[in-house]
Amino acid sequence: MTKADKIKQSIKLTKEKRKLQTPKVFQLKLQTLSKSDIKTLERLFLEAKWFYNYLIADIDSRLNKKSEKLKVVEIKTPNSFEKRELNLLGSQVKQGIIERIKTSLKALKKLKEQGYKVGKLQFKSDFKSIPLKQFRITYKIDFKRNRIKVQGIRKWFRVLGLHQIPKNSEIANAFLVKKPSGFYLYVVCYLWREEVLREIKQKQTSIPVGIKYQLTLTTGESFKWYIPETKRLKRLQKILARKRKGSKNYQKIKRLIQKEWEYIKNKRKDIQNKVISYLKKFPFIAVQRDDIKGWHEGLFGKEVQNTGIGGITARLKYLATFIPVEFVPKYEATTQTCCRCGFKQKVELNERTYKCQKCGLEIDRDLNGAWNILKIGLKQLAKKNKVLADRLKSALPVDCGEVTPVEWGLSPR
Repeated sequence: MTKADKIKQSIKLTKEKRKLQTPKVFQLKLQTLSKSDIKTLERLFLEAKWFYNYLIADIDSRLNKKSEKLKVVEIKTPNSFEKRELNLLGSQVKQGIIERIKTSLKALKKLKEQGYKVGKLQFKSDFKSIPLKQFRITYKIDFKRNRIKVQGIRKWFRVLGLHQIPKNSEIANAFLVKKPSGFYLYVVCYLWREEVLREIKQKQTSIPVGIKYQLTLTTGESFKWYIPETKRLKRLQKILARKRKGSKNYQKIKRLIQKEWEYIKNKRKDIQNKVISYLKKFPFIAVQRDDIKGWHEGLFGKEVQNTGIGGITARLKYLATFIPVEFVPKYEATTQTCCRCGFKQKVELNERTYKCQKCGLEIDRDLNGAWNILKIGLKQLAKKNKVLADRLKSALPVDCGEVTPVEWGLSPR
């Protein structure tokens, strides 16, 4: 068997194994960095930017197999062109950057075929993510001493967060990321789905997304949070407006603003993590595809921006790799339909209690929508997997009937 055949066989076996696994990304922060360490890492990102910009300046002649062996690239300066050496950037890291460019070109080509107007790839003023495509070659992890090593840099870096990676997980590629708060390594691992599914409880729910209450469950629980922009951020933005663009003070304040935005983003992400962690206990989830982008561009831009509810639906797509998640179409009139008798009536946005004109049911507006979403989600699931749908229906309360609740009062929060 030739080397090429062995590689093909290995790729085929890996694809079959990936069907039984699910990917998960773990964030590791580089700790106790000295000034020389920070300087070395910043040089690595600078070389990655030079290499990327050099390739996209002339894609037709420069994007080839010989590019990964380049040691010197030509960059444009304010006055002329200068040659710069690539001392830290390894060949496999260069391969990862080349693959990223090819992926971007394929995406642009696909958009062009769909009728969209597309331009060329833009030059990067700052490179914030370096792909490390192969474990033990482009990067190494020492679990005993809590440290990592990146190709091209001799020194080992101490990291925080290695305890998150399970022992039986399969480590794949990684990304070295630069943030205002420091440098991070994002490690992609593959976990076996059977082990993740062991903790699931037999109870299902649906999730309507809203403005007054961000999430409402059929269990009667509602979630509400609000993370606005900080006073410090507004003060820094005023200071930045008075600085000369491009000056050292301008760059200093800009870095502080980036750090403050990262702090706000982390607070919103922390809430999303807690909500998703709570939703993992349900073996089935139904959620409606609401037009959150339309809300953001319309009357509720501030509410959507400061709650980050759009990130919840994106995280639910990832959660679908562990448990069944059905997405109900956004045009379904879930808030205007009675969840008990199915009668449809017009309900204004300011009416928070649904009063059915046919059967007299009075129920919270969001809770009524949640039950309707659950019914539609179970119907969609029945078309794909009837056995699983029947099992989930049998786990409903006895007085629920055919996924239809008995008369409810206003659900306490």
